[in-house]
Parts: sequence; structure tokens; C-alpha cells
Amino acid sequence: MGQNRTGALFSIGRAVIRWRYPYRFTLPEQRPEPAVYVVHHQNLKGPLLSMAWLPFAVRPWVLNVFFSQRACFDQYYHYTFTQRLKIPKIPAAILAWPLSFVIASVMHSMRAIPVHRDSAAVITTFRASLAALLAGESLLLAPDIDYSDDRTEVGDLYDGFLDLERFYQRKTGQHLPFIPLRIDHPNRQITCGEPLYFPDFIPFKKAKPDLYQHLKASLQLGHQTDIRPGAKTAQV
Repeated sequence: MGQNRTGALFSIGRAVIRWRYPYRFTLPEQRPEPAVYVVHHQNLKGPLLSMAWLPFAVRPWVLNVFFSQRACFDQYYHYTFTQRLKIPKIPAAILAWPLSFVIASVMHSMRAIPVHRDSAAVITTFRASLAALLAGESLLLAPDIDYSDDRTEVGDLYDGFLDLERFYQRKTGQHLPFIPLRIDHPNRQITCGEPLYFPDFIPFKKAKPDLYQHLKASLQLGHQTDIRPGAKTAQV
């Protein structure tokens, strides 16, 4: 079982979010560890509420630019504030400067794993993730392609994170559980779905599209899917 070694800054932030956004969290009687928890991003609502209300430690995947104060400032100033939110440059800089220090510190405090996209450095994301899983720590991912979409309907997802199965299975001989988290905002409820597994005796590349579709569907409220190694439902 992974150890919760998050820092004080993260603990303070989590307490504030819990006070401001009270939710109930429903867990199954038994859950596999370690696991990869997947949540609908929904313009930060998903990972923010999950990190605040999960009653156990997870290591979230976060875009690498948010780990460096300088890179974080550039992201907020040149894109988030000026392009997305259309804030004038001077107020954007005033907001982005202190925020970049806080966000970069929070990333380290909550022991997030940097996600490198479209570069050779992506392998460092998988190495750090595998090391965490082998140490008994679980991960939290929000793989939406359009992460700024506020809609409750789940759109297209990046599927590269499913390759964690290959790394984990080679090291342990076991399948890696992928667990959907469903957030019901009107009822202030977060629910763990059934763990989804790659099936036995089916090549990874052939099984990957099916598991992607099952996982995407299971992120929708009201949908339940149960796939275990070798189960018939996984061999579609």
C-alpha cells in the first residue's frame, strides 16, 4: 500500500476545497491497490474535486509546465489568461506572477507526476508512474483531449496512458486496474466505478481499443462496467 507523503501546502489547499465544495465519496467494500483512477477533467473540476475528496493518497498526472515557476507563468500569462480568458496583458501578468509560485509549489507538495507530451521526455512520465505503482501508490489521470469542456458528457480521451498496462504487466505479471471516478455535481456525489482490466490471452494492441471504449463509457453517470482478466465481457 502506498504511503501518503503529501506536503502541508497540499493539505491546506485540500481543506479549503473541502470546506468550499462539500461532496460525498462512495467507495466499494474492496478496491485493488495500486490502481489508475480516471476522471472526467471538465475544466479542472474532476481532478480538483478528486484530489480533495479521495480518502486515500494518489499521485496525479499534471502537465509538466506547472512544475516550474517560470514555465507556469508563461502558461498562465501567454495562454490561460490572455488567450482563453481574454484578460488584458498587465492584469494578466499581475495575476500570473504570484499564482505561478503557488501552483508550482502545490505540484511538488502533492507529489504530482509531470506529464510530457509530444516529446522524447514522455518516457520519464511512464518511468515515474511505474515506479509509483510498483511502490504500491495509485495514480489519478484526467485524459480529456478538450480539458476545457465544461459539459458533463465525456468527449474524446487521450489513450496513451493505457500503455501503463504493458509496463506494469511486464514487471509484475499482473493486470493493472483502471478505475473510473464518476462525479455527480447536482447531488455532490463522487463514486468509484468497477475496476476495468485488460483481458488475458488477447494481445495488448487488439484489446486496447475495447478497453478505451469501456472506460470512456464508464465515466458517464449511471453507467456500470465490470471487466476482469479473462472475463467474457472484455473479449469483445
